[in-house]
Parts: sequence; C-alpha cells; structure tokens
Amino acid sequence: MDNLTPQDLFSPSKARQQRAQAADWAQIDSWLSYVYAGRTVPTFERNEETLKALRELSSANEKADEERMILERIEREACKELEEAATHRNPDDDKLLGAIKANLTPDGADALHALASTAVALNTPNATPETMAHALIAHTSTSQTLTNNLAHISSLQAYLDKQQSRLRTQLTELQTNPAFSTPASLQRQTTEQVRQTKHLRAKIREYEDKLSSLQSAQARNTTTPSSKKIGSAEALADMLEQQTALKALTQEVEALESEVDAFAGLPADREAARKEVGKLEVELDNLRRERDALFEGLVS
Repeated sequence: MDNLTPQDLFSPSKARQQRAQAADWAQIDSWLSYVYAGRTVPTFERNEETLKALRELSSANEKADEERMILERIEREACKELEEAATHRNPDDDKLLGAIKANLTPDGADALHALASTAVALNTPNATPETMAHALIAHTSTSQTLTNNLAHISSLQAYLDKQQSRLRTQLTELQTNPAFSTPASLQRQTTEQVRQTKHLRAKIREYEDKLSSLQSAQARNTTTPSSKKIGSAEALADMLEQQTALKALTQEVEALESEVDAFAGLPADREAARKEVGKLEVELDNLRRERDALFEGLVS
C-alpha cells in the first residue's frame, strides 16, 4: 500500500487492486519465511513481474509438496500391506518356494523370474497362461485405441493450429489494411442521412394528412342528399363532377410527389440545398456549352 497515490484513494477499483497485491505480497513473504526456515530472505525488487513469478513458484512448490506427501502415503500403505502379507504367509509356501529355487536350472530361474515380472506388469491375479494372454490382449487393444486417439488428436491439433494461424493473419489484415478502416466522413454522412430521414418522415406525415383530408372531402362529396334520388340525372352529374375533381386532385398529388422526389437527394438544410442546386446549375451550363460546341463542330 506504500505506492498508493492520493488519486487512487478516489478510485475504488485501484484501491481494491492495491489491497489484493498487498495480500499477495503478505502470502509470498510468509511462504519465503517458511522456505528459508529462519535464514535471511534475499532482497529483491517488488514489482508486478516479480510478484507473478513468485506466485507461480509458490503454486508449483505447493503442488510438488502435495504430490510428495501423496507418494509417501502410498509407499507407507504399500509397505504396511507387504508386512501384513508377510505375517500371514504360510511357512510351507516359503519352504516350497525355496526348494523350487534351489532345484531350478539357470534357464528355469530366468523363465520363472520373467513369468513373475510379466504377471506383476500385467496386474493379473495369477500367472496362468490363459489369464496372462487375456490381459495382454486387453492391454494391446487399449494401447492401439489410445494410439489411434492420439493420432486423431494430433491431426486435430495441427488443423486447429493452421486455422488459428489463418485467423491471426486475417485479424492482422483487418487491423492494418486501410481499406477496412472507418472513413473519416462516416460520422458526417450518418448525421446527414439521419437529418434527411427526419425531413422525409415529416413530409410523409404531411402528405398523409393531406391525403386523409382529401379522402374525407371525397367521402362528404359522395354522400347523396336525401332530396336527390340515387338514379337521377342530377346525382349522376354530381358523381361525374366528383370523379373529375378526384382525378384532378390525384394528378396534383402525383405532381407534388414528383417534385418532392426531384429534391430527395438534396440536404435538409436550406442553405446547403441552395448551394447544391447552384452546383448543379453550373454543371448544367457547362453541359449546354459543350453541347453547343459539339453542334457547331458538326455544322462546320
């Protein structure tokens, strides 16, 4: 906590990180005191790299101590079992075994030792040929299965390494190639498109209101007064007039829509739109002059 700056006091995350590092250093100091057993602990620089290395070393040391304790316990249990088996062994069996060993030839002693070693290696309950043969076949089958699985895993690992290398290459390409970088004008284009979208939505709502009013007027006009008969000549004339008025309104709406479509590509701001129209007019004048020049050249 000595390197905790005043700014870190107002940052809970940094203070929490400093407390965690202080706890790790306390654990490392306790472990070093235990390892050196009263001797002076050598001085070293206290930084994050040293702390990481000492933590890994402490974890490896604890794991090695646990494995050593487990191995010692297994050895004690095995010695205890051997001692118990020696106490319960039949003396006649020892005499018989001694007599057999004394009367065996060197080749026979080697064969007996090989048979016993094979039975122990295969972990068979007895040394009969049938039992040892079955155990050997089972071990061979298991070994072949494990070999095939290992070859499959090796092929899969090679494929995954190849795919990882290809993905890293693509990631580097995406990070370094300017073609995949965000253009500088993207934010401006997005803002302009959002502005145009809002403007068009307002226009759509305006035309929808106009259409609704036109439909309401048409519905009122198509309502036949009670004094007029449906099949009379006067009613038919009113219907024809209303149909003509409807066609005229439809043409007017279509004309308005075509005019709006003509200004669809212009910015929503009035000044910007005027500037854009000015640019287009200049281009139109240039095209006209080119057309006139071409026509004069053809005539000459």
